[in-house]
Amino acid sequence: MIVRAGNSARFTINFEASPWPEVIWLKDGVPVSKKVTISNAEGTSQLLIPSAERTDTGIYTIIVKNIVGQETFSIEIRVTDEPKPPGPVELDENVPGTVTISWTASPDEKRDDRLHYMVTKRDSVKRTWHTIADRVFNNKFTACNIMPGREYQFRVYAKNDMGSSKQSESTKWLIPAKKEKFTVKMPESKACDLRCPPKFLVPLKLHTAPQGYECYMTCAIKGDPTPHVTWLRNNISLNTNTNYFISNTCGVCSLLILRVGSKDTGEYKVAAENALGRAESSTKLTVRE
Repeated sequence: MIVRAGNSARFTINFEASPWPEVIWLKDGVPVSKKVTISNAEGTSQLLIPSAERTDTGIYTIIVKNIVGQETFSIEIRVTDEPKPPGPVELDENVPGTVTISWTASPDEKRDDRLHYMVTKRDSVKRTWHTIADRVFNNKFTACNIMPGREYQFRVYAKNDMGSSKQSESTKWLIPAKKEKFTVKMPESKACDLRCPPKFLVPLKLHTAPQGYECYMTCAIKGDPTPHVTWLRNNISLNTNTNYFISNTCGVCSLLILRVGSKDTGEYKVAAENALGRAESSTKLTVRE
């Protein structure tokens, strides 16, 4: 049961018992507080929380017992509200053609394990806002396909079971298009070797995700020749596993798990290899129940 903070929470349960039973209500295994009103009548019991607060969130259990036996029933009551917006939004270019959007966490993040973020984008050509990421459970996202000469702006929203917050908006971002004139003087021919072994520009970060939600992992790699990238979980390759969505765009490698389960817990590793060497980055995924 989801209740907006400030509203009352009311739950009624019907039962049959003879002789008349003793009825006990518990919250998270201990008797309910005095602010909770319990009303018992023949064959029914009602729990009422007037003006519910976030601290009233928990597992409520009714115990009905007499000399013949006892029965229990539990329900989760979650008290929440529309989240407060995230803090200032900052932009940074770690890899050409991409922008990393980072923001300060919403004040509600620590007390709402279902809170996540949505990122929207607008550029000077299309001029309309559209979503580029949703269900982001950390405070950073990398946008790809950023074109020189276009002006970009980003908004970040906090979201939970009650809806979304007001937006936090970034400053405008522009990579000037190079139009300067230049003359070419042919230098003496010299051999130039631009090859280099794989290197992680942005390594993998630690991830914690609630069970049943998405998890998005990302990193940035450079290397010449272009490295072959392999994703592994507990040292087993995931590249051909259809339960994971893997992409590699402009050196930005990402892995998406649509519905995280306990089976997804473990160590995740990205291995990048070319003729000149090999590099690895690893992280751990923890799944909250």
